[in-house]
Amino acid sequence: MKIEYYFSVLSPFTYLGADRFTKIVSKYNLVVIEKPLDLVGEIFPNTGGLPVPKRHPARQKYRLLEMERISNKLGLPIIKQPKFFPPSDPHLPAKFVIASNKMGNKLLFGNECLKYLWSMDKDLSDHKILQEICEKLNLNFEEMKNLALTDEVNIEYQKNSKDAVNNHVFGAPSYVLNNEIFWGQDRLDYLEDALKK
Repeated sequence: MKIEYYFSVLSPFTYLGADRFTKIVSKYNLVVIEKPLDLVGEIFPNTGGLPVPKRHPARQKYRLLEMERISNKLGLPIIKQPKFFPPSDPHLPAKFVIASNKMGNKLLFGNECLKYLWSMDKDLSDHKILQEICEKLNLNFEEMKNLALTDEVNIEYQKNSKDAVNNHVFGAPSYVLNNEIFWGQDRLDYLEDALKK
């Protein structure tokens, strides 16, 4: 069974759901179509969302509270306001995720990016950090970098965002199963319910 996974490696809620989603994928033997997207540049302006700094202070405050609640509930460490959020080049890690997929490495690279940003406070626009992630996963950094910077990957990255908007996806993470959207890590229980049917 196939599932489309729309996510941003810059999303704390994608980070908080990544491990559970990976377990669901394994449990139900799902084929994941990873679609890292441009949340701030494409999704929000085309679906009525706002980047964090432009949200009302009440929403910003509640976002941090929710991050803390969920991380405590799951026992996952989180840095609520990482120094390198957003990275100077927010698109680079997403393109590395696409390159990783093309090289046959599913989910792992994106999950590591999320951990590096949200629990280790690392700069995902730094090539040295991306190289460190590659080495951790036994991936060839130069090969990954060369592929990540191609027009082919850039076009796929842009298409992911267009696909998201066209398919009524407005936030990350979003899991799409049989054209049904499950938005947010807190909807993973509902996703699993759907998989049991």
